[in-house]
Amino acid sequence: MKINKIYQQRLNEIGNEKYFINAHTHIFNANDTPNHLVKRFVIWPFYYLLNTQWAISILKKHRKRQAKKFRYRAKNKIWQKYRSSKSPIFELAKRVFLIVVNIIFFFYALYIIQPIFTFWPIKGWLNGLYENEISQYLLFFPKRFYYISIILFIFLFFKKIKNWFFSLIWKSIKKRLGNDWVEFMLRYRNILLFAGYGNMKGIFNKLKNQYPPGTKFVALPMDMEFMAAGPVKRPYRIQMAQLLKIKKSNSQDIYPFLFAHPKRMIEVHNGKPYFKGNLNGSGKYILGTSEVKDYFENGCTGVKIYPAMGYYPFDETLLPLWLYCAQNNIPITTHCSVGPIFYRGNLKDLEKGKKKTFKRGIDRHPVFDEIIGKNLKGKNKIEPFRLPLHKNRVFQRNFTHPLNYVCLLNETFLKRVLDFHNDSNLNKLFGYDPENNEKKLDRNLSNLKINLAHYGGSENWDEFLAKDRFDEANAIINKPTIGLDLLNRMDNLTILYSLWHYVDWFSIISSMMLSFDNVYTDISYTVHDLKYLNLLSEIMDNKKIGKRILFGTDFYVVSNHKSEKQYWIDMQNTLGHEKWNRLAHTNPKRFLNF
Repeated sequence: MKINKIYQQRLNEIGNEKYFINAHTHIFNANDTPNHLVKRFVIWPFYYLLNTQWAISILKKHRKRQAKKFRYRAKNKIWQKYRSSKSPIFELAKRVFLIVVNIIFFFYALYIIQPIFTFWPIKGWLNGLYENEISQYLLFFPKRFYYISIILFIFLFFKKIKNWFFSLIWKSIKKRLGNDWVEFMLRYRNILLFAGYGNMKGIFNKLKNQYPPGTKFVALPMDMEFMAAGPVKRPYRIQMAQLLKIKKSNSQDIYPFLFAHPKRMIEVHNGKPYFKGNLNGSGKYILGTSEVKDYFENGCTGVKIYPAMGYYPFDETLLPLWLYCAQNNIPITTHCSVGPIFYRGNLKDLEKGKKKTFKRGIDRHPVFDEIIGKNLKGKNKIEPFRLPLHKNRVFQRNFTHPLNYVCLLNETFLKRVLDFHNDSNLNKLFGYDPENNEKKLDRNLSNLKINLAHYGGSENWDEFLAKDRFDEANAIINKPTIGLDLLNRMDNLTILYSLWHYVDWFSIISSMMLSFDNVYTDISYTVHDLKYLNLLSEIMDNKKIGKRILFGTDFYVVSNHKSEKQYWIDMQNTLGHEKWNRLAHTNPKRFLNF
């Protein structure tokens, strides 16, 4: 098969040298970003004023002005200005100016605080100073004017006070609007700073130049057209075309993934479907003529999904692709933390758009159930798992929760997914007979190779470290071979409810790596702070988990905390050679089938 030959060729490209592999980077630009990305963080209609394309155009003009400083004329002008500032006449004028400014400042400052001096001889001296004719002329304005003048003077000429003032304002903003808002605005700024470059190749070079020669990068595209945040200037297909063009000229440096969104999966563009396939006689899923097939044949190494944009990873349109990936050992990276990129529209609109997917209702989990009490006979009353409709940035947690992937990896829960979809074609695909639920599936997804990116996010690492009286948060420490023992406990609806709502994702993802042989995670963005490196080092001592953690940075988003080179240098020197080699070479090499 042509695709298998391509994978073999890719294996031949990789030598035995212990190069770094960054398993999580982005090089998309502003043209791939929705116009109203700040929606849900900035109220209507003000998010229209923060249009992404407008912000980028302003930034580009600023860059052009900055670039002019490096021209000969500008450099010569700066030098002449410097020479002029060193002339004796200029120095004398500067000193005279500063003396005059200080005299004026202290004249008005003493006038304001004059009432506190009630003792002689200072009181008499001040009265004499401010009662003479010249002083009265200078004190023409109302007293409040001098207060404003003093504040402006302090603000302009005292740098420490100015910095303290801005720091106070920033703390007030964080307290009033919340850390989520601040974190989003910092990431939004980074998208503007990096995504403003005209082409993806320029962004890739800025990434590549911060690493030793030979470093390899997984480049993850973003398909944000369907997140209800306004139009995207450049179609996703153009983004992929540029990505594959970079792959062609940097074949051993960059390994792009393709993106899978349920709405994209059913598209037909110029007569060609985005995804198409069928089972052959031996039960192997074969790709038909489609864009996905073209992407794999032209250099794509894996698949990226982003459920926070408004879908579950077991959506009916994705299941055939997951079977193909499971049978061909193709890696999948999925966003698995709560972040600033999520569905921006009305959540009820998702329910209207896909009534089959949300037939239980958007506020109910499609697969899981919960006990809500007892009936008159004392038996449990069971209903679909309730998911209250909070704000979008809170509700995204339900789409991206790590337990959703158990519905793919575990055959019992996969059957429940198939029961939910109630689709004869999907049942045939997996060899499932709803009338004989006990029969094993002919094909399942237990071998699906999936990277739960971000390891739950730093807030979940904080939660894990902080909880000292909650037994579930200590399971990874006390039971290092089974952790939360998910496979034997998730059938208990009370335990399932507790796992979903109260257990940190660090513990859940760690336990999933203990339960499923092909579950991985990366530490992109999450481990930007040195305080998390101690926990990373500790969890890598677990024999099974230590083989599944991947190095990644989430470039360029992480650069609002530290530069790319500082990120990997800090990590390499803190973890030591053996753990770093596993994290940045051995583990990602296995994940990517090198």
